[in-house]
Amino acid sequence: MTTKLHLAVEQRQKLMSMVLTAGQRGDSPQFEVALGRSRVPRLGPGRPRVRPDRVRADKAYASRKNRA
Repeated sequence: MTTKLHLAVEQRQKLMSMVLTAGQRGDSPQFEVALGRSRVPRLGPGRPRVRPDRVRADKAYASRKNRA
C-alpha cells in the first residue's frame, strides 16, 4: 500500500501539522485537515492562532472552498 504525507509548514520550514493518508486519497480534501490541525502559539496570554495570514499551494488546492 502506498501512502501520502500532507504537511503544513511555516515560512521558515517549521512543521506545524502532518497528515498521513493512503496513497489513493485525494489531495484537496486533506488541505482542510492539515490546516485544521495547525496552531500558532501567541507570545504571552491568549489562544493560539488557527487561521493563517497566507497559504501557498499548487494548483491541486485551487478550489473555491480551499481559497475561502
